[in-house]
Amino acid sequence: MRILFTGPASVGHLFPMVPTAQALQAAGHQVLFAVSAPYDQIRQSGLPTVEIGDGSTLLKAFRRASNGSDLQFVTDGKSPQETERSAAAGFAEHGRVSIDDLLAVAAAWRPDVIVHAAFQAAAPLVSAALGIPAVVHNFGVMSGLGMVGRLADLLADEYRTRGVEGPATHTVLDVVPPSLGGDGTGWRVRYVPHNGGGSVPRDLVARGSRPRIAVTLGTVVTAFAGVGPVTRVISEAASVDAEFLLAVGDTDLRPLGTLPDNVRALPWVPLAQLLDTADAIVHHGGAGTMLTAASLGVPQLILPQGADHFMNTDAATGLGFALRTTGDEVDADLLGRLLTDEALRKGAAATQAEMAALPSPTDLVASFEAIG
Repeated sequence: MRILFTGPASVGHLFPMVPTAQALQAAGHQVLFAVSAPYDQIRQSGLPTVEIGDGSTLLKAFRRASNGSDLQFVTDGKSPQETERSAAAGFAEHGRVSIDDLLAVAAAWRPDVIVHAAFQAAAPLVSAALGIPAVVHNFGVMSGLGMVGRLADLLADEYRTRGVEGPATHTVLDVVPPSLGGDGTGWRVRYVPHNGGGSVPRDLVARGSRPRIAVTLGTVVTAFAGVGPVTRVISEAASVDAEFLLAVGDTDLRPLGTLPDNVRALPWVPLAQLLDTADAIVHHGGAGTMLTAASLGVPQLILPQGADHFMNTDAATGLGFALRTTGDEVDADLLGRLLTDEALRKGAAATQAEMAALPSPTDLVASFEAIG
C-alpha cells in the first residue's frame, strides 16, 4: 500500500502522526508526508517528505486571514467558540494555498489512503476529488470532525471550483481514550510520544538525588509570550526542594533574571525522554505536552494560555492527573503539592494505564490495509 500523510506545518499536528506512519512503514508499506514550510519539522523524523504550498508559513497564513491585525496566541478573553473560529480562518487560509500542490502530488503518486491532520484544510477536498479513502488523524482531546466541517465551509468556493460537493467520508483515528475525548466514531490508538530528535544530557538518563520538575511552554507559546508565563514558577522554585528542568529551547531567558541554583536551563531535549526521569511537569496545556506526560504517568500543573489549552486542562483536571492555575498564582506550596499529592499521582497512574490499554499503532496496520 501507499499511504500519503499530510498536515499543517506545526509539530503539534504533525508529530502525533509520526508513530502511525512509522508503524505502517515497518509493516512494509510506502509512506510519504506532504508538508508545507517549514519542512525541517517533519524531516527530522527520517520519513520521506514532499513540499507543498507556496513556501509561506502558518503564521503568515494567520496574518492574511486576520487582514493584517495583530495576532495573539495567549487568550485575551475570547470565548472557546471565538478562538475556534479564529483558528479555523487561519488554517483554512494555510490549506487554501496547498490545494493545487496536494492534488498534484496525490494524482501523481496515487496513494491508497490519505491520512491527514484534522486542521489540514486541503486534504478532505483532495481525497473527495480523487476518490481516495481518508483517515482524519486527531491530535488530542478536541473533535477533529468538527474542524473538518468548519474548514470545508470556509473553503466552499474551492470545493465548487473543483466540482466537489464536500469533504470525503472519513475514518477517524483518536489518540486518546474515551475518558479524554476525541470523536469516538472510528479507531482509537495508544498515544506514542514523538517529540523530535535531540541530545539527552547523560545525567538525565537516570533519576537524580532530588525530585525533578520539568518546566516547558511547548513550541508556540514562547514565540508570542517568551518565558513570561513561567516567570513566577522560576522565582518560586528557589523555595522548593527539587531540581527544576527549564526546557524552553533557545528562548531568551533574560526576563527571568538570575536563575535560582536549583533551576537548570536545557537545550532542546525530547520531552518523553526528559519526563522519563521527572517527578512532575509544569506546562502550558498543549495537547502534545499533556499527552506525553500522561502517557508516562507524570503529574502535571497546567497554566493554560490559549488555543485548545483550556479544553485540555478541563479534561486533565477532570480525570485528576493535573492541577490548574495561572502563572501569577503559582507559589512554592503549590509546586510542593505537585510532588506530594497522592490523589494526583493516583490519577496520573490511572490515566497512564488507560492509555496503555489502547491498541498500539502497529495493531492498526490491518485496519489500514482493510480500507486501502
